[in-house]
Amino acid sequence: MGYNRYLGKCSIFDAELWGILDGLAFIHNMRREGVLMQTDSLEVVQAIQDSSFSSSNSALIRRIHHLLLNARPWMIQHCPRVYNKIVDCLAKMAFDISQGLKIFEEISREVLALSPMSQAS
Repeated sequence: MGYNRYLGKCSIFDAELWGILDGLAFIHNMRREGVLMQTDSLEVVQAIQDSSFSSSNSALIRRIHHLLLNARPWMIQHCPRVYNKIVDCLAKMAFDISQGLKIFEEISREVLALSPMSQAS
């Protein structure tokens, strides 16, 4: 399952935070526990790890921390951009639509072709 959201113009930092927030909200609504977040933005990893829920200046980070309170245990990792082809493909699909959050119930052929599993055969 995957998702994307049309954000219009915003910073890359905020786009990464929106992606994490949307994923956490989705997990929260499904009443799942335990979260592993991966992002290619070291700045985002540090911002989420280093800021406390109450002291962050960013409303997005405060909302992320609020959802993380219910998603324990959680971990965030930096994932180098070169390993991020599937996420980039999903993000580019958002340019085709100007709607809110879109959830993909099935994996598209385009995304599946980028999977390491498809390249192993």
